[in-house]
Amino acid sequence: MLPLLLISTLPAFTLLLVVPVAAHRPFKLVRELGLVALLLARELLHHSASAAWGGRKERERGLRIMPSKAMSASALAAVEEREEPAAAALPLLDLPELVLERVLEELPPPSLAAMACVCAALRDRCSTDSLWERHVRRKWGQVLGAAARKEWEAELSTGRSADALPQPSRRRGWADSLACAWPFSWISCRWLKGDAVVAEPEPAPVPVPAPAPLLAPPACSVAAWYRAVECGEFWFPAQVYNREDGHVGFVLSCYDAHLRYDRRTDTFTARYPPHGRKPAKEDGVQWSRIRVPPVSTPAHDLHASGCLADLRPGDNFEIQWRKNKDFPYGWWYGVVGHQEPCNANEHLCRCHEDDVVVLEFKHYAPGSRWRQTTVSRKDHREKGDETDGFYGGIRKLQTNEEISTWRKFWPADVLN
Repeated sequence: MLPLLLISTLPAFTLLLVVPVAAHRPFKLVRELGLVALLLARELLHHSASAAWGGRKERERGLRIMPSKAMSASALAAVEEREEPAAAALPLLDLPELVLERVLEELPPPSLAAMACVCAALRDRCSTDSLWERHVRRKWGQVLGAAARKEWEAELSTGRSADALPQPSRRRGWADSLACAWPFSWISCRWLKGDAVVAEPEPAPVPVPAPAPLLAPPACSVAAWYRAVECGEFWFPAQVYNREDGHVGFVLSCYDAHLRYDRRTDTFTARYPPHGRKPAKEDGVQWSRIRVPPVSTPAHDLHASGCLADLRPGDNFEIQWRKNKDFPYGWWYGVVGHQEPCNANEHLCRCHEDDVVVLEFKHYAPGSRWRQTTVSRKDHREKGDETDGFYGGIRKLQTNEEISTWRKFWPADVLN
């Protein structure tokens, strides 16, 4: 076994030493040769160990069976049945349909991707949208919404996604051919995409007719979407609480952003729309600070307030606010307050009948210019100025989950 192992690995490591640094695409070649060598060594070790173990089992079985000439036929059959139970194992594809479907549903994403490389039948079964939808909801349901899916499908339809579909015009490297050797979470994210970053452009292929635009995502688009998010190749829209965490000016706010997942740290990188002279970027965004946008209103558009007639003192809300009209809106948390003459008695209060709604932001100290503002129930539009900013649309919070999430970010000290 050792000579075979040396024969299989020596050429790769020899090239590692002799390939000049200035050679054309040396790093990709060395990585691919190293990967081939590791795969061959792994297979040799596996088969050698299996052969050794099988030989030992045969010898032990022979020693036990040799004195069995005097044994009855039934006793000999019992020994053989006990020694080789695996021979009667039921093949996976012969399982009942519901059982096989259940087995595939329980596989984690890397195992499901590896199972798809076994044969054509399993590839078709493991690439169905229904299987991968479950994994998308289970891991990414908190951060991926309808807007994220819409952007992904737009990438597929315009051909901008490099990994959603196989590219016939691209010359496949050795590492691409061995992509099924390990689950995609290792081979695709670390090796294949590493090649795309450091490799020089491929020679121009023979021109081929451009494919027709896709009117709908292919059957495997959900699996490709999961992989693109997992590997950090897809920037998706979402909202981030307390933008630029630690910045006191964004406490109890939630801003639109595009995010990318980082598998190494299990966090996200956020890119915010320009808020001043240049766009802001934030690394290390935790899962708990991200939410799916509850409304589809773009960051620069005024949200249509449909809840003004229903607002009563004590109701929780979030309102759009921006510093000036060139900035995007953020959503800010507050509570509906009472009119100044009201004594806040729930049986005598008539604040809900007044045309003016008092909005309070109680994380600011009393007397602060950010503590309170008012809006009209009947004809509310964006109001404000360059000093106090501009208040936009209002959204009433309907669930205890939304309210408790906002309160998790309540500052330790009252702000001025």
